[in-house]
Amino acid sequence: MNKDASERSVSTSQVMSDNTFRLQFLLMAAILGLVAGVVFIIIQPLFGMDTLTSRHAAFYQQLGGWGSVPAIMIAWTAHLLVSIFYGLLCGILLLSTRRLALIILVTFLFTWITTVIAPPANAMIVQLVSFQQLHVEKLPPLNFSLDVKFLLHLVFFAAISFVLYLYAKKVK
Repeated sequence: MNKDASERSVSTSQVMSDNTFRLQFLLMAAILGLVAGVVFIIIQPLFGMDTLTSRHAAFYQQLGGWGSVPAIMIAWTAHLLVSIFYGLLCGILLLSTRRLALIILVTFLFTWITTVIAPPANAMIVQLVSFQQLHVEKLPPLNFSLDVKFLLHLVFFAAISFVLYLYAKKVK
């Protein structure tokens, strides 16, 4: 094999290796989002809150006429899909940069944004799953409070980002 072909071969295998790493990393991020989503629900009562999934399930039963089992299954499915999406956002962030200061800043940004939009976003999900028309005027206001919800979101995003950061440092 000549030198050019050898360099192309090494370059191609490096690209394949990088792509494999990225896919594995994003899969790990999605799994971490799923796990963190479960932990999020488990620890909510420790902060004096009803769980998000139980509140949503109650609304699905009340507004949409769902039975209790389908309502809780839908609530958990919606919550876990959002958690997986947030895990993937963290994964994309860490694939984009390894600068710790930037990761911390964006983790706080994700926390702030999700805390602010959570009340109307959750209400929209309830309206849509309950086959209600989307009534923007009935949505709760944005939450600008630095409250327990902010803390829970911060723990969620920080845990995912921290584990992914350590994993990326170890592997690369």
